[in-house]
Amino acid sequence: MALDPTVEELFIGIAHALFVNRLHVLRLTEVVRLGVKPDPHDQNMEVPQEIDKDLIQQAFSYVLRHFPQTFAGKIEAAKARWIRLA
Repeated sequence: MALDPTVEELFIGIAHALFVNRLHVLRLTEVVRLGVKPDPHDQNMEVPQEIDKDLIQQAFSYVLRHFPQTFAGKIEAAKARWIRLA
């Protein structure tokens, strides 16, 4: 059964929110674990890029696990856009 496009868009929006929330929690956990200090120029606290790539993948895996398999293709299609916004 096909979903109404508006309802489908709503679910993809919820998936994106779950991704951002999970990624935020994972990054905060690593900031604490690694003892990351604020950057003196912009005060941002960022984890190393190689760790961040793994955290992004973990956040996507989390979303895919919690959404029906029928949404997997649409979530994968949105992945590149979500990463740019993260």
